[in-house]
Amino acid sequence: MRRLLIKKNPVFFLLVLIATSSLTILIFSLLRLPESPPIITTGKLRADLSNEVGFFGNMMVEMLPEDLTFTAFVPSENAFNRDLGMTKPSNTSKSISSEDEDNTYAVVSRILGFAVVPYRVEEGDVGKDETASYESLSGFALKIWRKSGGGGLVVNGVETEKMGLKRGKVTVHVMDGVIMDSDFAQSVASSSDSQDEDEPEP
Repeated sequence: MRRLLIKKNPVFFLLVLIATSSLTILIFSLLRLPESPPIITTGKLRADLSNEVGFFGNMMVEMLPEDLTFTAFVPSENAFNRDLGMTKPSNTSKSISSEDEDNTYAVVSRILGFAVVPYRVEEGDVGKDETASYESLSGFALKIWRKSGGGGLVVNGVETEKMGLKRGKVTVHVMDGVIMDSDFAQSVASSSDSQDEDEPEP
């Protein structure tokens, strides 16, 4: 008799189906598999890398996700100062204006676009007397070859100072110059010339 009730009454059948599905979902949610443990990165790794790449280099590397493979050709602190006129803000000075902070962030993110490739690039990946070509995140062409004396790479004519620093899956090479296209280099040069003209002579 009960079997006939289920066959004859579609509403009752639908209610039984929903109740069974809900009960199954409830049981599976109570018996769910354990979640994978989170990846823990230590503050020491970041501090050590920050000491290696400098203030602006660290700002640049922190813009990249640690869980994806990238190679960053980060200018040294000296290169940021020499080639772009950027100096690390001192802790004792008054707070940086938001406009200066925005300009700094814009310049560093623009350099990131020129100097980061979405691949792992080590010295062993470039053959002796070969030139490897990569496209940066912004589409800028990077030509990479080994230093003639060995012990490093040259990227678009800029030599490495330190190689093989790691932050998660990001490989960082510290460069003795800034990798940028000619338009950006020209805009940097023209802005530094206009700043020199604005400064009064002593």
